[in-house]
Amino acid sequence: MIAYLLFFLAGVGFGYAAPGKWKWLPLLFPLALAIGALVIHGVDAAILLRLVIALVITVLGILVGTMIDARTSQQADNARYA
Repeated sequence: MIAYLLFFLAGVGFGYAAPGKWKWLPLLFPLALAIGALVIHGVDAAILLRLVIALVITVLGILVGTMIDARTSQQADNARYA
């Protein structure tokens, strides 16, 4: 569970702060870990299922971070004067 939370937070962080296509860099983290697990343990359905879940959670994090970035930049364009 903690790993999925970390993938989500990495997605949010990169989605918010990274420019352009660099936002999708966190997708490499679960892929690298899955490749390492596949090398050690061989092909297993549990590893592939966990990889799919991790990728989906990471993409959700990236989308949330992108939405936060878009919202803050939109609010910066619409300055509120008192």
